[in-house]
Amino acid sequence: MREIQPVAFVGKRSAAWAVVLLAFCVAALAGCEQAPQSSGEATEDASKPVVKTTVKGPVTITVSADKGELSLADRLHVTVEVTAEENVDVEMPAFGERFSEFSIRDFRDTPAEPIGGGRRWTQEYELDVFLSGDYTVPELTAMFTDRRDADDIIESGVTSEEFTVTVKSLMEGEFNPTEFADIRGPVDLPMERSRVWMWWVSGGLAAVALAVLAVSMLMRRLRRPAPEIVIPAHEWAFERLQALIDERLVEKGQVHEFYFRLSMIVREYIERRFGLSAAEWTTEEFLVYVQRDPRLPADYRTMLGEFLLACDMVKFALYEPEAVEIERAFNAARDFVDQTADRQERQAA
Repeated sequence: MREIQPVAFVGKRSAAWAVVLLAFCVAALAGCEQAPQSSGEATEDASKPVVKTTVKGPVTITVSADKGELSLADRLHVTVEVTAEENVDVEMPAFGERFSEFSIRDFRDTPAEPIGGGRRWTQEYELDVFLSGDYTVPELTAMFTDRRDADDIIESGVTSEEFTVTVKSLMEGEFNPTEFADIRGPVDLPMERSRVWMWWVSGGLAAVALAVLAVSMLMRRLRRPAPEIVIPAHEWAFERLQALIDERLVEKGQVHEFYFRLSMIVREYIERRFGLSAAEWTTEEFLVYVQRDPRLPADYRTMLGEFLLACDMVKFALYEPEAVEIERAFNAARDFVDQTADRQERQAA
């Protein structure tokens, strides 16, 4: 990228511009009056959280969004919380259920934890949006089995209330070319005082111009382009895999989140290593595309496809893997990164 150098006023052309600038400022101070600032009151913040709660028997479901209005630069954080009394088992909504209007960036599934007189389950979503407009956070259903009365076991479900969030364009409300401050008439100033102020302003502006010139010349001499540090894709992936192990998600019972994070590391590694936008595609779309793209070596396509499909079984089909299957999935991700990194080094050599 071409570096933008600081402006330096040097030579006769710069001196001419400085004279024009001083004359303009003096004329403006002598003949114009500053427009008053707007006294309008600050508008009320519309991005307040949205919370919807539904109660059915011993179970309560609460779906909340951290803001009801956001811009395209923001992410939406949605929390699904279900509480139930003792001896009531709950099955949370399936991952990604009915969130088709959003792109799921991150997901956390917290298993049952004890609270006063019962238990609580929590799911958290980080959602992306790419177009402005109204988006619906859908109604979500949590199934439950009420075992409080051993002679009368009840199976039912509780459904949350859907609600709408608004995504505003970054360009809205920034500038209205039809709204300008009125031009005020000339103001008469006492002649002698005007001359005094003109001399003071001229001297001050000249001093500022000289200071800017000296600082810009000094910065231009001292500035050196900073070296760009590029982390190899396989080193980045190994760091993320080690961090995932350190979080001990499997030991905490968060197997679904472990698989979600593991597959995202592999997908982003593929994007960094081969230039394929794997993070934004479904597994089926990606596997179809790589069959026609030579950037991913054919030797690894089958292994990668089996790994991604195994992750989808856990993330979307709620398959509960055994410990040996979890270890095999992690080793497959690590081996894929290691083998493709070795291939890159041999080719570079």
